[in-house]
Amino acid sequence: MIITPVDEIRGELEALPSKSYTHRAYFLALLAEEESTIENPLFCDDTLATVSAIRAFGAEVNGKTVSPPEEPSPGFVYARESGTTARFSTALAGGINGRTLIDGARRLRERPMDGLVKALKDLGAGISSSHLPLAVKGPVKSGKVSVDASKSSQFVSGLLLLGAKVGLKVEAMNPVSRPYIEMTLRTMEAFGVEFEREGFSFEVYPGVRRAKYRVPGDYSTASFFLGAGALYGKVRINNLLRDDVQADIAFLDALEEFGAKVRRGSDYVEVERGELKAITLDCSDFPDSFPILAVIAAYAEGKSVIRAKQLRFKESDRVRAMAVNLSRVGVKVRELGDGLEIEGGRPRGARIETFKDHRIAMAMSIAALGAEGPSVIEDTESVSKSYPGFFDDLRRLLG
Repeated sequence: MIITPVDEIRGELEALPSKSYTHRAYFLALLAEEESTIENPLFCDDTLATVSAIRAFGAEVNGKTVSPPEEPSPGFVYARESGTTARFSTALAGGINGRTLIDGARRLRERPMDGLVKALKDLGAGISSSHLPLAVKGPVKSGKVSVDASKSSQFVSGLLLLGAKVGLKVEAMNPVSRPYIEMTLRTMEAFGVEFEREGFSFEVYPGVRRAKYRVPGDYSTASFFLGAGALYGKVRINNLLRDDVQADIAFLDALEEFGAKVRRGSDYVEVERGELKAITLDCSDFPDSFPILAVIAAYAEGKSVIRAKQLRFKESDRVRAMAVNLSRVGVKVRELGDGLEIEGGRPRGARIETFKDHRIAMAMSIAALGAEGPSVIEDTESVSKSYPGFFDDLRRLLG
């Protein structure tokens, strides 16, 4: 993909449905007492992995309609490269009588599962490994468990979903990406799951009701185009709810801190270019925004520091991936243990390596729009993991 720089960007798009809410809705539909309907789901590589997973557990899926089994059955789950699918499937397998094998591709086999595995073992599950591929033998018994969530909030969310099946008290220790836990709880409420909480300690009662659930628009994928508005002109994204609990809604506050102009409507967000100045930011609660935040820092005046706790455990080592690519486009960057120190300026065109990471590909495509000279983005197919139509929407925005 060759990207030629532009002078200005002005336009609007409809937000993609949320990948995170889509995952949660399909898994809860698997556990529901009767047939559910998922309206406005996102279909991409990751969510298709989840659809395959709930089919492996016995659900019948016809597009937006999910007919749950009387009781989920053990089987084989291939999670592709979806960490959410792998972790939620591992947790739910703990509540199923029998042995379930869970595996995934490439980088997913290297991503951490240890906190979730320990918690399930503490509940009585038999588990063959601390990373994929692994086998889970259930069922666990209802009880109380603590989980080290310092590497992934998905460990907590998976156990909350398990609690909706078997009943469970869950104590989350040192949770990162906490808004994603709130997203899980909000989706559980939509499916009638009852729970009590005190901070990040939860008691979840068994029982999931059928639902007609509409997936909200996604702040995470919208962030790339909103970032383009902050850098190059004005962009409006519709179908973004102001009262959502999505993690990446915090990206808007970061844009304002950089100096961009942000307007929040009840169901849209508009971002306009401003005088961008360097900031220091910890985005541990919304780490998926790190690549596009690093791009904005590359254009902001001064030295920015962008950090997050779990960046090295994503689809790529995102600290390293962004350091390599920003260096290639002529940006002064220093790699930190948990982030980057970035000296803003004017990037130049270069050949970009995506590291087979969808968010690196999308972020560096936005960076290329303002560079001095054309850029080549290698391996653009990685965007299919979360946003198959990304480059189509980018062309539409550019007119």
